[in-house]
Amino acid sequence: MYKVLLVDDERTIVEGISQIVDWENQGVTLAGTAGNGLEAMHFISKHRPDIVISDIRMPGLDGIELIRKSSRLFPSMKWIFLSGFNEFDYARQVMRYGVRHYLLKPCNEKTITSALREIVQELRQQQRQGMYVKRLEAQLNKLQRDPERASSNSRAYSPTVRKMMVAVQENLDNPHLSLQWLASEKLYMNADYLGKLFKKEVGEKFSTYVARERVEAAIKMMAQEDDLKVFELAERVGYGHNPQYFSRMFKNIAGCSPSELMKSPE
Repeated sequence: MYKVLLVDDERTIVEGISQIVDWENQGVTLAGTAGNGLEAMHFISKHRPDIVISDIRMPGLDGIELIRKSSRLFPSMKWIFLSGFNEFDYARQVMRYGVRHYLLKPCNEKTITSALREIVQELRQQQRQGMYVKRLEAQLNKLQRDPERASSNSRAYSPTVRKMMVAVQENLDNPHLSLQWLASEKLYMNADYLGKLFKKEVGEKFSTYVARERVEAAIKMMAQEDDLKVFELAERVGYGHNPQYFSRMFKNIAGCSPSELMKSPE
């Protein structure tokens, strides 16, 4: 469950909200309350709640100063602000910190639970996305830690092989990228010679190297962008004409298909 801190200098409001909200039913727990911004800052530093419900005008340290100080330390913390009718200028200030939930007092159970429900959904989505990215990063690290790959990365290559590697990186999205294309369009050298030189220095065939680089590039794209389709990935790494082949090649190298890797954990 996500932890909530409730902050207001009016004790009756703290007690009222504490009692009317069915916290557990919203997927949260009321971890603590505070009577002013200074108490809240101390609680936040010590307990790191996921959500803060706070009055905006309080003595000592008001809600604006509270979010300003807390956001520097805990930028992922979510906020719900409570205020009186004539405090819209304050609302505009907290909106600069990405606050989307600004409730007018007196607040009823419906408005508070609605705001909590939206934030919990957002936190869960962020958690799923974080797990997804970690899984992609683990898969990428696994490929990069491959003994043969690690050995080849530590070698000193000739200028010609380095040029071949640079050309690969610059043309990963090019469907014509191949040893023959590279020889005739970029390096103007004999393709057989380049293939033997590459295999000798790098330890794997040029086509194998290109396929692995494309898979690694695809995994990085998946980590950076949501909702990418397999055919979009295939196109971005040079297989737009044959996404089925891309999926088979991806699975052969990564151990799973791109669609399997894209499945968000529950």
